[in-house]
Amino acid sequence: MTVATRIFLVLMASVRFSFASDPCTLATASRWVSSEIAHACELAVPFNKTRSLAVLDSAIKSLPFYSLETWFLHSPNPLIPHDVSIRSLLQDIQHKISTSGYETDWDFNIAVTDAYNREQDGHTIYAAACTEAFSWNLPFSISMLADTPFDRTAAHPVFLVNYDFPNQNRPGLEAHFRQRLGVDVRPYDGARILSIDGVQAEEYLAGLADASSIYAGLVGAFESVGARYMRLMSRYSADTASGRYTQEVGQFAQRSFYPGAQNVTVRVRTARGGIDSLTIPWVATFSGKGNNTASFIAKTCALEADEIASRRGDMNERRKAVIAPGSQPGIRAVASASHQDTPLTSFGHFLTLDIYQLEKHPKVGVVYFEQFEPSVRFDYHTYFAEISDTIFTGLTALKRAGVKHILIDISGNRGGYIKVGAIAIWSLWPRDLYPGFPAVYRVNDLIGRMSDAVAVTNESASEYFYGSYMSQNYTPLTSNEQFMDPPVPLTVNGVQDAYSHPFLDNFGKSSTAVTKFTSPPFAGTDYVLVSNGICASTCSIFSSYLFQKHGVRSAVFGGAPNSTASQFDGGIKGAEVTDFDSILFELENAKLEKDGAAPQSLPIRASFTLNFRNAIPYVDKQDGILEYVWEQGTKKYQFTRELYNNPQKVWELVAEEFFGSK
Repeated sequence: MTVATRIFLVLMASVRFSFASDPCTLATASRWVSSEIAHACELAVPFNKTRSLAVLDSAIKSLPFYSLETWFLHSPNPLIPHDVSIRSLLQDIQHKISTSGYETDWDFNIAVTDAYNREQDGHTIYAAACTEAFSWNLPFSISMLADTPFDRTAAHPVFLVNYDFPNQNRPGLEAHFRQRLGVDVRPYDGARILSIDGVQAEEYLAGLADASSIYAGLVGAFESVGARYMRLMSRYSADTASGRYTQEVGQFAQRSFYPGAQNVTVRVRTARGGIDSLTIPWVATFSGKGNNTASFIAKTCALEADEIASRRGDMNERRKAVIAPGSQPGIRAVASASHQDTPLTSFGHFLTLDIYQLEKHPKVGVVYFEQFEPSVRFDYHTYFAEISDTIFTGLTALKRAGVKHILIDISGNRGGYIKVGAIAIWSLWPRDLYPGFPAVYRVNDLIGRMSDAVAVTNESASEYFYGSYMSQNYTPLTSNEQFMDPPVPLTVNGVQDAYSHPFLDNFGKSSTAVTKFTSPPFAGTDYVLVSNGICASTCSIFSSYLFQKHGVRSAVFGGAPNSTASQFDGGIKGAEVTDFDSILFELENAKLEKDGAAPQSLPIRASFTLNFRNAIPYVDKQDGILEYVWEQGTKKYQFTRELYNNPQKVWELVAEEFFGSK
């Protein structure tokens, strides 16, 4: 069926609802609409050859800033497959624009998004605003559950009605399904899922995770297939503002992009042993701007003049290693006030951090990092200070209360500020020389000239200013010759490339700059990482450091049931992410914004980020960069009906497993 035919059929269907025939008028008139109606609005934005060529030109010219481009041509580690030429994929799109073109603007933008997504590098994402203006939802989620946590290969998919999950902000969803669509899924809560769209359920889900398909909604993929698998699943997390625990819907049931289908058919075995087949529609809710096609294009898709201005400010303080949230900001709201708080004794809470003492194992404490950056607006200087104070006061109070061991829960952690990871590391090991890994930037002629320009002006706001970094002996760099002039030549996958000299971030002269601890509060053997494999960026830097430098053990929950291998940090260990606006800022700052090799402002509103630098591991047997280090979890467990939505019970199990009943 052609795109034109799809639009025509949707418009004909709209007559039944007595709405105007304009696709986006129909799609935005109700809170919940069918997948067909919402997608017709997306398809109504016409393809523009000139605009699309401008997007591709800047995308290709931004690739020299992408530090993983040549590394990802072929992976040296079979456990972490990367075999993609992003440059070739973008050049193919560029060729198609110039020849046959695309049927709609949506088809073009999705092609670009899918090209970047194939890298399975969650730092590097392109998403045009008008391709993710809807949230696509199902009334049920999936979790892989076993009879006991120790049945490592015996978990099976379970149907979970998700209307009551807090933190999802989906008002009226159940009423829409029951009253408008005549679909009641509540009787099937807890049923075992046998097949999905005619494919055995375990096989279907494994294929979804392995392919990391944009059309299946798995954007921002992780290097580990286990982590991608868990992103499909419903799982516990915490709200970063209220501190209450919540239940994620999971990407199987809530997506930022059109899922490529109008409904899902599942066969389930009910509690009574019967087998039913359910066909359940996808429904969408609008999170963009505009109430008809013209205003949707103007207010959601187009870039307003004042948005093109470069972003200025102290870039170094706000360095990030973070992926996009698992759901859109307009959909992911604060947790429901009615959701029950954990009954554990709290020894500290601040936005993304909770510290507890376990009830049944009072000699075991818990430090829960939901992520390393708030999901709400907050002054970052204050955030840094409060995180440091909370870790210090919380761990100090736990020791006074008789706690001997600490569980560090990083499940689902999306990363965040690099400095917060450093604060956490230095708080645990304040006598270490440096809290993190050495890093390198990619260098080419344009980047080299940028670096030379900021060296002349001593522009401290630039990421490329040598004065912001330390040597590997943790002494300040004093010239650009110590940083990236000349660059270090390197051949990666047969391609000549170049990088800066290895450097370290400057977090202060010693740990006293970020923490009040002067000696380690606990020994390395007293810590255990608790993870579901989803641990991105700053989280990976943090957890990898604990493992490589101090031998911290780990307990990994979930993942593909037929795999005994499991990482506690599922990936995106590339060290730092930058957004496209920051690249433009760097070029303007160096007065190179009009250079022929420089990318230009995108003519549309889009989110565009790139992995900016590579981390260098401390283990020399690995293949050059931290991205390819496979860090096997110490023990692997499966979630059960008792554990998948109850972190307290997970922590009690891990405490018993690693520290016994002492």
